[in-house]
Amino acid sequence: IKSYGKSGKFNILIEELLGYDLHEIKKKQKFFSIKDILMIAIQIMDRIEFIHSKNIIHRDIKPENVTIGYHNSSLIYLIDFGLSKKYRSSRTGKHLKFSFTGKMFGTVRYVSYNGSRGIEQSRRDDLESIGYMLIYIAKGKLPWQGLRFKERQCRAQYDQMLNLKKTTTPEQLCSELPIEFAKYIQYCKKLTFEQEPDYEYLRNLFKSALMTMNDINDMNFSWIKNINYRDRN
Repeated sequence: IKSYGKSGKFNILIEELLGYDLHEIKKKQKFFSIKDILMIAIQIMDRIEFIHSKNIIHRDIKPENVTIGYHNSSLIYLIDFGLSKKYRSSRTGKHLKFSFTGKMFGTVRYVSYNGSRGIEQSRRDDLESIGYMLIYIAKGKLPWQGLRFKERQCRAQYDQMLNLKKTTTPEQLCSELPIEFAKYIQYCKKLTFEQEPDYEYLRNLFKSALMTMNDINDMNFSWIKNINYRDRN
């Protein structure tokens, strides 16, 4: 936020102008390199750790909510807190209770398995969603996409999606990707409801994958030379 206040009868909020989101970039350049995705992942771990440190879970992580900077296209932003929620009291530090709400919050493609079942979300669910998003932009598809049913059979479609989220192994989900992606998903799925994630371990997974590729986190993303905002609507 740059500034806020009033102008006559209007409330004013001035925010930083941001660049394209990952969905827009994917449409423009068709693919991300593995190096791109690993460097995105490292920055996303920084963002989500900070958000969680403020007692908030995001609950709607997807490519459309991850943007690059307008003036610095190497900087990754996590935006849109419309579905966010406090998972812990700022005053007492008490974690919200585990419960079955029966409601799903977020974008079905990326919501965690437990979140899709209607279980109250916590930090582990944000991390699982990040994993699904990274796999999607790397491979272009997730196993539970594209299920086609007649409208009145939408419950059957949803149940099939849930079953795929449950039964698809991390190795199957992350086939053809560096092994660190499968390790990331395995870790997220083992987290308990109130457990504090080891963000440094997760960051180091992606850093290790870069090292295995004999590369470094130099923030030299493939889109940097191709960004042109003049044709933006």
